[in-house]
Amino acid sequence: MEKYRKWGLWLRIALPFFLFVVAGSIILGAWLYASARNQSRELFTTVARTNADFIRSSHLPSSERMAGDLGRILDMQVCFRDTGGIIVPNPGTVLNKLLPQIQSLAPSQGVVRLDAGNEAIAASIDETRALILIRPVHGSPLLMRPATIFILLAFWTLSLVLAWTLTRGVVRPLRILAQHLPQIEKDDAAARIPGMERNDEIGLLARIYMDTRRQLLEERARREQAERLALLGKMATGLAHEINNPLSSIRMHAQLLESSAPGDPAGAGAIPVILAETSKIEGLVNQWMFLARPAPPQISLLNPGELIAGVVKTMEPQARHARVTIRENIPRDLRIHADARRISQVAGNIILNAVQAMPSGGTLEITGEAGPPVSLAFQDSGGGFSENALLHYADLFYSEKEGGMGIGLSVTTEIIKAHGGSVGVANIPGSGARVTILFPAQRPEL
Repeated sequence: MEKYRKWGLWLRIALPFFLFVVAGSIILGAWLYASARNQSRELFTTVARTNADFIRSSHLPSSERMAGDLGRILDMQVCFRDTGGIIVPNPGTVLNKLLPQIQSLAPSQGVVRLDAGNEAIAASIDETRALILIRPVHGSPLLMRPATIFILLAFWTLSLVLAWTLTRGVVRPLRILAQHLPQIEKDDAAARIPGMERNDEIGLLARIYMDTRRQLLEERARREQAERLALLGKMATGLAHEINNPLSSIRMHAQLLESSAPGDPAGAGAIPVILAETSKIEGLVNQWMFLARPAPPQISLLNPGELIAGVVKTMEPQARHARVTIRENIPRDLRIHADARRISQVAGNIILNAVQAMPSGGTLEITGEAGPPVSLAFQDSGGGFSENALLHYADLFYSEKEGGMGIGLSVTTEIIKAHGGSVGVANIPGSGARVTILFPAQRPEL
């Protein structure tokens, strides 16, 4: 099919053109043959009349000897006709077979075909005598002359030049347009499509192509702008929703702290809550900032055990409230090349998802292995991922939780990819969900 598309137009032009060249060659050959034949007959007629005039003016006899000598000179058979009949040079020759036809040959007839192999002409010498010349019929020698061959070669050369011109002027521009058409929206080279300056149908097609490309690019720009605005609106709505709860908690505990007396345990207990809710808001802002302006990670050599221990300590109150026990089993000598702030954000996202996946309590176990590659695994005892969640866990705004925004694992995946690593999710039969992070053994090239 691809080969047909590549050669289809060329064949549509080349086949009729080839037939034209063949037909033209046949017609030209026939015309040359006819011209050569006519010229040969005119020469034959001239030779007959010239020799008849010479015999008459020289008063030469119409004898057998004269017929034989003249035949040798002209390289053809010669005979005379007078009142006594036909005079032939050698009785018994092929002329004797043609005598009935020669007898009735008149000068006014011109060149006459006697049989399949001979033709003759009669020329009047005087009132009683006629000279008759007979020659074999064979192909015209003019067809083999250099001038004839030159004419045929010139015709074929002009045909090839015309074919090349048609191919370059029609097939090539259309083929280029066909090559660019599938990538019309992203084809930067389309601005140099050949043929736009032409005033024929090819030029019109090239200009229509460019107009279509411009309209598609404008439409894509409008669509992307609309998608950005819709995304911005969704992000703003989600951010307002996510921040509203911690803000309400901060306000309530700040009022409690303001109204409590110095040393009141209620006021003192409000401070950790305020700090925790502030940290939660900071995490949300970091998530959105990463989505809006993802910056390359600031790589340094880190101890992931110490890093995750700090994150666990920050989230301990929320885990304790959900009756979730977090266990760490990360070798203290384990090291990774990573951005401390981003990996803390990743760990916080995964731990938060795990805690929310166990509303009735459970266990989250965090383990690490030196590899290579270095791996960190987060395994909970919740209900696990659904089939759709396993397929779309990295999709932005995909969430199966009521009120969830679906940005946690998406941001996590992008952060780990920026480190040259990968994120995998799976369900462990009878043990809940497992999220595994793999880091490259070497320092990632950014």
